[in-house]
Amino acid sequence: MLPQSHAAERQEAEKALGRQPTIEKFPRRHAGAPILNSGTTAFESYNNALQGADNVWAPFASRIDYEVAKWAKLRGSGSTAFSELLAVEGLHDALGLSYRNTRELNQIIDRHLPCRRPRFKREEIIVADEAFDVYSRDVMECVKALYSDPDFSQHLNYTPKRHYVDADKTIRMYHDMHTGKWWWSTQAKLEAEKPGATVIPIILSSDKTQVTMFRNKSAYPVYMTIGNIPKEICRKPSRRAWILLAYLPTSKLEHITNKAARRRTATNLFHACVRHILEPLRVPGKDGVAMASGDGVVRRGHPIVACYSADYPEQLLTTGIKSGECPKCDVPHEELGSPDVPVKLRDLEAIVAALSLVDEDYDLWRQACQERGIKPIYKPFWLDLPHANIFQSITPDVLHQLYQGIVKHLIEWIKEAYSEAEIDARCRRLPPNHNIRLFLKGISNLSRVSGTEHNQICRFLLGIVIGIRLPGNLNNARLTRAVRAILDFLYLAQYPCHTDETLALLDDALTRFHDNKDIFLDLGIRSNFNLPKLHGFRHYVHMIKTYGTTDNYNTEYTERLHIDLTKDAYRATNHKDEYTQMTLWLERREKILWHDNFVQWRFVGDIAPQEIIPPDMDYRRAIKMTKHPTIKRVQLDRIVREYGATFFTEALARYVVGRNQPGLSAAQLEREAAHIIIPFDTVATFHRIKFNSINARGIQDSSVTMDSVHCQPSQEDKRGHMIPTRFDTVLVNEGDGGTTGVDGYRVAQVRVVFTLTNQASNVLFRAGPAQPPTHLAYVEWFTPFQQPESHHGLYKVARLIRHGERLASIIEISDIRRSIHLIPNFGVAAPREWTSSTVLECCSTFFVNPFSDRHAYLTLV
Repeated sequence: MLPQSHAAERQEAEKALGRQPTIEKFPRRHAGAPILNSGTTAFESYNNALQGADNVWAPFASRIDYEVAKWAKLRGSGSTAFSELLAVEGLHDALGLSYRNTRELNQIIDRHLPCRRPRFKREEIIVADEAFDVYSRDVMECVKALYSDPDFSQHLNYTPKRHYVDADKTIRMYHDMHTGKWWWSTQAKLEAEKPGATVIPIILSSDKTQVTMFRNKSAYPVYMTIGNIPKEICRKPSRRAWILLAYLPTSKLEHITNKAARRRTATNLFHACVRHILEPLRVPGKDGVAMASGDGVVRRGHPIVACYSADYPEQLLTTGIKSGECPKCDVPHEELGSPDVPVKLRDLEAIVAALSLVDEDYDLWRQACQERGIKPIYKPFWLDLPHANIFQSITPDVLHQLYQGIVKHLIEWIKEAYSEAEIDARCRRLPPNHNIRLFLKGISNLSRVSGTEHNQICRFLLGIVIGIRLPGNLNNARLTRAVRAILDFLYLAQYPCHTDETLALLDDALTRFHDNKDIFLDLGIRSNFNLPKLHGFRHYVHMIKTYGTTDNYNTEYTERLHIDLTKDAYRATNHKDEYTQMTLWLERREKILWHDNFVQWRFVGDIAPQEIIPPDMDYRRAIKMTKHPTIKRVQLDRIVREYGATFFTEALARYVVGRNQPGLSAAQLEREAAHIIIPFDTVATFHRIKFNSINARGIQDSSVTMDSVHCQPSQEDKRGHMIPTRFDTVLVNEGDGGTTGVDGYRVAQVRVVFTLTNQASNVLFRAGPAQPPTHLAYVEWFTPFQQPESHHGLYKVARLIRHGERLASIIEISDIRRSIHLIPNFGVAAPREWTSSTVLECCSTFFVNPFSDRHAYLTLV
């Protein structure tokens, strides 16, 4: 059973997240210390290399000349179309451009813009007497390009630190990579050998991807970044903190007819290519190399492969472990589903010793590899990389292990356990919400479901299984608890900041799943749980403590890079000898992007350094209203009839009295409200409330709507189709609500958001220092929060009815914390007369959904 104290335990454990930590610096003062200050920043060096730098737009003639070039390379439709555009008579002269077509623009970029990221080169790799083309960059130059980028110089982490949530330094905090244990231990090793090192953790990621829809054309990119760059920068593609390192061969080796031989050759080809690409790291990783950051400060950097981010097949390919086994530890396949078998990383030294026999005795080599549980690979790329342990470097993969792994399995198990028709019926009857995608055709017939879609299904999955009967009249409590445990693990695993206490919650969620998973055995859905991806859950806590939180190495980031650095690049080619064109297209694009940063620097100058703070836990939101109302004048009778605000004038009268005379009792307030006369018959209404996020520095990001509340009557769209009414539910602060938890909050349904004219406000409200609120909302209340339900841990609420009528009030919209998604209490079967647009009116009791988004999960503890 999910204990009722679980919410209190979570709230206590998460209390310290996002606070300013107590920091323990690495004790050796030479660690990460500068060895030289060149006095020349990266932008100044770029300026010196630029010809005609007296012109601020050089090498372009003018601002228009530069802006058109930037548009053509970053936003343009294609080289041919751009040339045809410039060929329009008079256009070139009217704009005063220094180029007449794409070819001349490319010549300016190639000849006059300095190259700040290394060029690609094509090389041949010989495997099994066959040559394969590899397009790659010098990995050391890539490391230097990222390390010296002036965009990152104010943010780089040069030394490891231990962050604690308490002054006594007993509870660790983990977020960016420099707060993990790996960096600290690696720094200690380097300092013992040669003091004054700066660790440069390299994060690699590889994944084959399709670049066409129909011709089955694929590319095999390898990406890299460095752990010195904070994850808040790395996760934004626009910051370009990841760099394309190489395109590996994608040959299917169809000329090798034996499947086993083909697989061996493919594996050896991968390792031969990556070994060649990473070869330049071996000496600098051990001895160090002088590297200048973007501010011109030189340190002795040690580039070391720290993490390898990949999906499960790629993890097996990288480590050489057989399919069906864990790529990190030596737990046998038949025991992967056990929560009790001790977990221990594979013995790197023993495996290296076995692999090293390849040049001595072939048969002995194969036998030794088999004994160590590894495929006989000819010189894996990680064999002699300094300070690297590939079995430790394999990181948790939220996208493929969770969303495309166990969550995918869980949805299939649920569809087998229950009637698919009933599951689909419940999906079609969920009320709308900003953070919820409505699957109005159900989820049972979905095919090729993406990670994004699994994410969307997870947001309501628990709510739709509550109350359904299992075959054989089995109690569904265990299944409900198992689903809740997986969802808790999913959301906790993605926290941007963890402590030892919140990691204990992660372990507890996994334990709760194992305690209840046998329901799937009893139903005959599973015969065992020996799933490598499920077993991988046991490594999450250790890996977060080692390398920081999972958003340091999430494969979702590199999946997004496929679009910018591979698929868009392929579309820019003529599909013949495509890699030569793709790499040249990328180089020119990178030059323009780097030059754009330089131009901005010339106008703005260096940015002042900012204090490094822990990642924001996303607790705070700011309301954003449109400048003008949706409807300027709505008659009060329409407010009652179309918006459903039955007691609008009565509620407004009570609000006016309560604001003018705050000390009155409920009975006194009612008596005074009866004497209030509303001096108007129309109000201006707003049909939407938007919420923006506020980061840890208190800066509001108004460019992204994180949440929204709709309150609009039915209306016709441009095609004449009727759009049903939508009145969303919200979480309202009753005066003493905190940052997390439900104490001091209540659920309400918003019927009308409106404003009063200045004239009306002056008549209704007494003059005083406090200005009357600008925006008000008429809401209908639900019952207060009680203890969460025992099996699934959701709060249950119902309409608050008094004398047969819904209890309603006028509130200030500043009291609205966020939108709330309510899941109807469907019972054994969802009533077929309910619809998504009417369920809030038809259903009497609901469960408050904490999984609609991460903010809801953090808030509704």
